[in-house]
Amino acid sequence: MSILDRTWRSHWARMPGAGVFLVMGLIASLSIIAVTVLLDHISGFAAGISMIVPVSLTLHLLRERNRHKSQSKAREEKLLDLSRRFNLAMETANIGIWEANEAEALLSWDARAAALHGLPAQDGSDSISHWYSVIHPEDVPGVEAAFSKNMRAEASPTWDIAYRVILPDGTTRHLRSVGAYSNGENDPRRLTGIVWDVTKDTLFTQTLREAKATSDIKNAELELALDELSSREHELSELSHKLDLALASYNCGIWEGDPVTTNAVWDERMHQLYNLPFSNQPVTRQQWLSALHADDRQEILLATNRATSFGTTVNTIQRIVLPNNKLRYVRSVGQVHVGRDGKKKIIGIAFDVTADALLAEQLRAAKTDADSRNMELELAKNRIEYNALHDPLTSLANRRKLDMELDELGQSGQGHRTRFTILHLDLDRFKEINDTLGHAAGDAMLVHASKVLARNAPRGDLVARIGGDEFVILARRAATADEIAELCERIIQEMSKPIDFEGFSCRCGISIGIAQASGIAPDARRVLVNADIALYQAKEKGRNCYEFFTPDLQANIVSRKRMADEILTGLERDEFTVWYQPQFEAATMELSGAEALVRWNHPDKGVLASGHFIKVAEGLNVMARIDQLVLEKALRDQMCWTALGVKVPRISVNVSSKRLHDATLVEQLHGLAIDPGAICFELVESIFLDESDDVVTENIEKIKALGIDIEIDDFGTGHTSIVSLLRLKPKRLKIDRQLVMPIVNSPQERALVRSIIEIARSLGVETVAEGVESLDHAGLLRQLGCDYLQGYAFARPLPFDEFNRFAKGYPQRKAS
Repeated sequence: MSILDRTWRSHWARMPGAGVFLVMGLIASLSIIAVTVLLDHISGFAAGISMIVPVSLTLHLLRERNRHKSQSKAREEKLLDLSRRFNLAMETANIGIWEANEAEALLSWDARAAALHGLPAQDGSDSISHWYSVIHPEDVPGVEAAFSKNMRAEASPTWDIAYRVILPDGTTRHLRSVGAYSNGENDPRRLTGIVWDVTKDTLFTQTLREAKATSDIKNAELELALDELSSREHELSELSHKLDLALASYNCGIWEGDPVTTNAVWDERMHQLYNLPFSNQPVTRQQWLSALHADDRQEILLATNRATSFGTTVNTIQRIVLPNNKLRYVRSVGQVHVGRDGKKKIIGIAFDVTADALLAEQLRAAKTDADSRNMELELAKNRIEYNALHDPLTSLANRRKLDMELDELGQSGQGHRTRFTILHLDLDRFKEINDTLGHAAGDAMLVHASKVLARNAPRGDLVARIGGDEFVILARRAATADEIAELCERIIQEMSKPIDFEGFSCRCGISIGIAQASGIAPDARRVLVNADIALYQAKEKGRNCYEFFTPDLQANIVSRKRMADEILTGLERDEFTVWYQPQFEAATMELSGAEALVRWNHPDKGVLASGHFIKVAEGLNVMARIDQLVLEKALRDQMCWTALGVKVPRISVNVSSKRLHDATLVEQLHGLAIDPGAICFELVESIFLDESDDVVTENIEKIKALGIDIEIDDFGTGHTSIVSLLRLKPKRLKIDRQLVMPIVNSPQERALVRSIIEIARSLGVETVAEGVESLDHAGLLRQLGCDYLQGYAFARPLPFDEFNRFAKGYPQRKAS
């Protein structure tokens, strides 16, 4: 029962109830009946009257009882309605009710009062000391003192205090508590009141108080600023007087020009400088220009207009023609100024610099003569030195100049740490240009390469041609590896662009080896050797790239040489085999084919994927042999599947660029039993970019004529154009896994894949998605309209026997 309910019911208990009237009526009735029994023997007339009177009285008392009962019920309903309204008002305002009993040291509160104090929202009572524990420690002493004072008889009959409580989440709430005490004759002294949240009001009051404090500070600062302004005005007056004395001592004139009216206000000294009679009237532009030398007027006017338009400083030297035809040189300096009225003006000074100008002309003439003689000597000396140290074709430093720089590096590094970088560069396919277009085209390519290197090398780096198509960049600065890598990327990118030579398009790549030196007296020539080793590594990696020299590089070269020997041995021992990764039709999930992937059964390292040896194999020029091996094994396995009743509609086989350049490729394919559509050749995008390669174009057309489909592998990672697709007319595009894998979480990649599928569909080309890692990928690709799916979500690459078991059991797994 809440404090409010107990309060109302205690008042109700003190009111006279309707039951009192009923009891009194019953007692009266019984008394009358008793009297009637005693007088039973009285006369009949008296007996009748005595029976009627008590019955009438009893009926009257019953009616009074019912009337009082109705009034009592009405008062109780009204009281309950008032109680509900009061509860609703208190609930809406979030006001809690509490009552303190000093004798029992108890504090009773309703659910709202408890919730406001950060306690569970329920009616209850607790010790006053527990109430103190939820109050902010800084407010507890004040609350205790106020409470003790209000509980004393001589204290004020009202209670009004504000305090803070700390909530369970650590925040602070401001509360205000208002109440009054009561003390009955027999009841102990009680203090009853209400409590509500005043946090917003308190914080707002604090904000106003802080704002007032800030305002007081700013007013004080303003008073100080006014005092300082007054002091500065006094200083400005003194400075103005000093400035006027200084201008007068140097005969400086002051002028003020109006860009709108083109008139100017001159002081007396300005009129003297320009040999004009003094007047208080503004000086017009025509008067000013007429005083100048005729050759200076246009230039001076342009300089003034330019300063006015762009708000810059005007600083000119003007020649004044005097009556004796002599010239006076006047320097005029001014600055654009915008007044408070928003009008633009030019304010400046002018002073006579005739003596300085004449002296400067004399010195200039003497210096010109001396410079002319020194230049002739210097040119002759430089010409001799330049020819001795530079390449006549490219004008770059030659090998001799590079050797001198390397020797200087070794000598200057004695006794302290030195850091420098050497880049050894070699042109790719340069011999082909010489062989096909002649040495004139080769020279043009060398000149083009020299310009690219000189343009991209930072100032201070030495660029040298050391022979043939070899170049060296010596960076004597402390460059980081990232800076050198960025330089190499710029050079490679510019060198990849073709140049025109007599109507022929010449394209030449570049490989770069990088060696960095750091330490005391490093051997510069040894660093050049290291750069050459790194260059060899860059050539091995496929050319048109760069490579940094590392201490492990030579060991890597030895390791690659060992792998190259093992590859040749593996081909002789038939260690290379073929694994197959299934492909599925997206709409029906039927097995639509498989991609043939070469694997190396290494005697020591186990089964190796192509990524472990393909680069070395390409450097050995055995990729055509490996491609032929894979094709023959795939055809043989396809025949075995047919014999075993396993349906594999097609097999995709990778074909290298070198194999496509083989003029005997089509002749080799004629000797194989290939059913139309049963074999697909996968080509990387870069193979068919060069339209001038007639061998590749002719081979592709003949391959398609044999019934072999053409697929573009890793589509989306190269530089294929729509025109190239129209020219090649492939059967399918294989969307690279780098684009497929992010489509579940990346809207951008998903939109890109959708565009590729739509472009392919508009060209009548089917699409195959690689790298399908999950069923989410598969469902999304199916929605995008992809035709075929391939990835780990369905199966990994499998050897022949495992693929055979997979293909046989796939219909049952699909059905389940």
